[in-house]
Amino acid sequence: MLARVITLVMLVAFFLTKCHNFREYWIRYHRKALSAQALLDSLVCQQADIRMKIGEFDNCYAAETFVSIDPVYRAIHSVAEEMHVCGNDRCAILYMDITDKLPYLFAIIILTIVLVIFKCWRDLQHQRLMSYCAQFRLPTMLDKKLQ
Repeated sequence: MLARVITLVMLVAFFLTKCHNFREYWIRYHRKALSAQALLDSLVCQQADIRMKIGEFDNCYAAETFVSIDPVYRAIHSVAEEMHVCGNDRCAILYMDITDKLPYLFAIIILTIVLVIFKCWRDLQHQRLMSYCAQFRLPTMLDKKLQ
């Protein structure tokens, strides 16, 4: 019963947190979309000769690209990305952590392999000794019942 209550509380907290994050993302993307639309409606993006003079500082294409996707969809994508296992570059960070510790991992793997080989060798010696001892043991009544 206690586990169910704890699970329910955790699910409600998770849902409320994600709704809050969605709302924050939506507000942020809505404001950016309004700014991008204001830039697109300005003379800078309306007149081609001004765009040509601005050159590489022209942000009209970025504004057009940003306005092409609704802020709600961007907010849904951001929430989904933070819920995904590799979202927000978590897998890249994990990969960097693993590659930084690669010599230690190789040492642990090699040590484990050596220990497994040593254990198998000791088991093989034990089995050989037991079979050698079994050759010189006299049969008993228990052995006949098993056969």
